Amino acid sequence: MTVSPKVIALLGFGEAGSAIARGLCVEGGWRGVSKPGDNAPHRLIAIDTALDKDARGTALGKEARRLEVAISDKYTDALSEADMVISVVQGEFALDAAKAAAPFLKKGALYLDLCTVTGKMSDEDRDEIGKGAGHYIDVAVMGGFFSSGIKAPMLIAGDGAEPVVAWMNDNGFVATYLGAKPGSASSVKMLRSVIVKGIEALAVESFVAADRQGILPEVMGCLGDMDARTLAGSLAMLMQTHVVHAHRRWEEMGLVARTLRETGVDPLMTEAIERSHRRTVDAHIAPADGKVPSLEDAIKIISEKVVRGR
Repeated sequence: MTVSPKVIALLGFGEAGSAIARGLCVEGGWRGVSKPGDNAPHRLIAIDTALDKDARGTALGKEARRLEVAISDKYTDALSEADMVISVVQGEFALDAAKAAAPFLKKGALYLDLCTVTGKMSDEDRDEIGKGAGHYIDVAVMGGFFSSGIKAPMLIAGDGAEPVVAWMNDNGFVATYLGAKPGSASSVKMLRSVIVKGIEALAVESFVAADRQGILPEVMGCLGDMDARTLAGSLAMLMQTHVVHAHRRWEEMGLVARTLRETGVDPLMTEAIERSHRRTVDAHIAPADGKVPSLEDAIKIISEKVVRGR
């Protein structure tokens, strides 16, 4: 299977869609309008239902016209020209976009779903595209378009996704093939967000309290032990030692919550951490010999005895 689209349709032309358009137009030589004499024009079209509806819609319309991208506020027959459709609408509208686009897609058209969705939501999007003639590809964006543009790192999954990855990397994207199972890329992003957005929320509590106490540089500076490792390595170490030290850490978080309250900061995240550690304490998993288990064993113990669900 060779991927060589001549017409690409962007569903959504906000920060993500316009960043991709700029990358393709500026770095890849694409443009929105074919010129006289073009034998095989590479064209971009876009659909955004917010077009010219408000200040944001007016701004995205201006950007589309600046890039010569033909843009509409409706899903139209123009979609049937697209060899590749890139959906970058907000996650809550991903299924609506798939339902609206599917009837227009020509046979074999690639549908790249870059929306922030869960694995189950990705399956629902794929089912809608499968009802038509399109071929669904799961794409998880692992960075920010604001800072990285088209080079925001992406994970790609799905049947036949490998040539798509090759084409993307040849055309300005930074894409990595994850596997054939659609939905897996979206799940990786969701679980990454547990960590990244969780750290963000923790920083809000810690840094505001530190700043109010006049010790922000000192608090940021004392994170050097974490800097000495990779983030993944630090998290693995914490997971392993959690089995042994959850009780001590639970008691400490009670004092941390008190510290935040004394500084006028509502300890939303800290209280959740305190409850999480207490759950581990109540499971009585601390080894009698105090030996720290391997990461694999720590995850198995915690999964079976602490974080029990279903």
